[in-house]
Amino acid sequence: MIGESPYPEASILFVDDETGILNSLRRLFRKSGWTIHLAESGAEGLAILEKSPVDLIVSDMRMPEMSGAEFLTDVAQKYPDTVRILLTGYAELESAVDAINLGKIYAYVSKPWDDQELFDTINKGLHLHFLEKERDELLKITKKQNVQLREFNQTLEQKVKDRTSELEQLNTFLDSAYSELKQSYNSTVSVFTN
Repeated sequence: MIGESPYPEASILFVDDETGILNSLRRLFRKSGWTIHLAESGAEGLAILEKSPVDLIVSDMRMPEMSGAEFLTDVAQKYPDTVRILLTGYAELESAVDAINLGKIYAYVSKPWDDQELFDTINKGLHLHFLEKERDELLKITKKQNVQLREFNQTLEQKVKDRTSELEQLNTFLDSAYSELKQSYNSTVSVFTN
């Protein structure tokens, strides 16, 4: 049974030239919690992507004007972080290869699809997407912390140099005081001896 997704905050774009299929997909995933966008062409899909970020795209292969492979190739170039899934009833090897190589699709699902399989495939794609986002965030934090650590180390090195300089001055003063004390002691001993 298709229920709520483990990623209800996700935004999904379905692209298909058949309105009936789009409506079917919307009904199928209405309980998922996803924000669902529908486009009847690749151009319409690109227009939606320009207005709002999308985490995952499910696109049909055969569409007029712009094929699914062309659309997904364009998306891969402009929005490389978006997960792309190809949904098609046509088993054309050349078009599928183009979609895989140029569109860098994550998965291929055949029409008619199994509802649970499509739901699971989308969730796996979202899992990958959010793991990559988390990795990118952790990399940013790590870089920022490395910069801070480098600055801290430089500050610490300067403090060590300053403290070392102070200790060297103190050591010089103590050596001088010791020499004076020793000289004074020797003079006192000499006076008492005489």
